[in-house]
Formats: sequence, C-alpha cells, structure tokens
Amino acid sequence: MNNLSSFPAPDNGTQPAQVSEQKIQKETILEFLKAFGFTKTLSEAERNQFIQTALVCNLDPFKREIYIAVYGEGENRKLSILTGYQVYLKRAERTGKLDGWKAWIEGDGSQMKAVVEIYRKDWSHSFSHEAYWEEACQKKKDGKPTQFWAKQPRFQLRKVAIAQGFRLAFPDELGSLPYENAELPDNEAAMEAPIITANNFVKTSIDALVEQALADDHTETTTIQQTEPPKAAPQQNPSNTQSTASSHQKSELTQEVRDGLIERIEVLFEAHPRDFTRKHMDWILNNATKAVDKAGIDKMIAYTEKVIKKAAA
Repeated sequence: MNNLSSFPAPDNGTQPAQVSEQKIQKETILEFLKAFGFTKTLSEAERNQFIQTALVCNLDPFKREIYIAVYGEGENRKLSILTGYQVYLKRAERTGKLDGWKAWIEGDGSQMKAVVEIYRKDWSHSFSHEAYWEEACQKKKDGKPTQFWAKQPRFQLRKVAIAQGFRLAFPDELGSLPYENAELPDNEAAMEAPIITANNFVKTSIDALVEQALADDHTETTTIQQTEPPKAAPQQNPSNTQSTASSHQKSELTQEVRDGLIERIEVLFEAHPRDFTRKHMDWILNNATKAVDKAGIDKMIAYTEKVIKKAAA
C-alpha cells in the first residue's frame, strides 16, 4: 500500500541552527513526583521508569510534556507514560529545520485516512505520511472502536498521522519520545479502569466526578443536552423565515466547525491530563457531541477551562 512516505533529497544549502533547550534535571522530576503524590502511589520500578524516560527524552512533567496513567490491579496493573502531539511539534520547531506542516482528513468511515505533510528547510521537497483508519483505530475486545475513537475518529486519526509523520521526518529528535495516547492499543483499558490522580487518590464513580466537578456550574452544564436551537422571530412569511434560520444554524455548526470546537476540548485535556480522569473527559465529550448548536459546545469548552483554573488554584 502506497503510504506517501518517501524521504526528500537533502538540500545542500546552509543548515539551519538548532535551538538549544534547558536540560531537565533528575531533581526536578523527583520534586514533581513528590509534589503530586506519586512517590506513594507508584512502585519503585514505576518511578524509575518514569524518571529515566523523562531524563532520556528531556521532558519536563511540570510543563505537562510527560504524564502518567496507571490502571489495573495486581498482576494486571499497567503503567503508561504518555506525551501529547504538541510535544512533537515543539521539538520539531526547536530543531530550526521545520518549515511548516499541514494535516487533513480524506474519505469517511472505514475508508478514512489522515494525511500529514511536513516541510523541512534542509530538504528539497515536502514529506507526506498517511495513517489509515482501518490500521490505526483502537478497538475493544468486541471489535468496536474504543470510546474516544468512536466519538472523535477524525481527530484521533489526525493525531496518529501527526505523531507518526513527525517521528519519521525527525527520527533523531523524536524517535525516542513516548507515544501519543491515540496510538496506544490499551487505551480502552486505561479509560475504563481507575486512574491514579495527582491528588493521590483514585476516582471510580462518575456520579462522584460530576458532583465534584460541577460544584459551581451545575445548572449551566447539566442543561447542555436540553439546549434547543434559537427560535426565529415572527415574520410575514413563516416558511421563508424557518428556512433562513435553519440555513443559518447549519452554517454555524457544520461538521468541520463541530470537529474544530471539540478538538479544542481534546487539546485542553492533553495539555492538562492530571486535571481530569478518563470518565470525566468522556462525560464532557459526550455533552459536547450531543450539543445541538455551537453555543452548547462553547459552554463545555468554558466549563473545561474552568475546571483547569480551579485545579490550578
């Protein structure tokens, strides 16, 4: 299968200067583990795995460049060390060689694919990489897509293409980084099982999550599913008015607009992974995807931002 992954010939011109970055220190990582209670909730082997990964990849946990997901118990306990695709973009830019990039979706359903095109200053032409839904989609034991893949397949596939494409285009700089969470085959297990949080306790009840998260926003956020489209004002020609209002609503919340708004929520999740559990994220996304207009999704974005602010207070 043609994957468009052909490497351009090197440009013999002057090589761009690489931007230096401060080296992460072991003391900083230990401070992070202590500050967020992970010295008690993680085993020694798990702590060492996280420390060594952060040191080798020079990822700062305080900047949310690397984070931990622990799930399961006993012999089934697993540790995932994750990063977001934004880290790939930042690292590529710091090389001084990145000269722009773009990503898009083609096709629908099982025939959908994501394409990322990357431009390097030291290459004679751009590099393109494709990720196919049939190959990238993470599925449960029953063969159905996992929760995030079922709700946001375009966004998940796009993230996979970006992560894979940038690792291929910048292998020396990005090849050893942890995977983006959309790439993990055990994503569903992490979503369904209890997650160890930064506050050193395990949240398992969605009702408890909602009660805690909605303390100051109960009325606003629990009415999202009941939000109705704005009613048109009375006009001399009701049929024309209804048609105009319907057309305006559709133009306001096209699939592209909806995907872009929900992508903003996903980006907030990735930038602040310890402020939400998987079940909490799923609850927010569920409300956003069921919203009937742009205002409904905007409310969930505002709510997500408020949760982040409260966690940082």
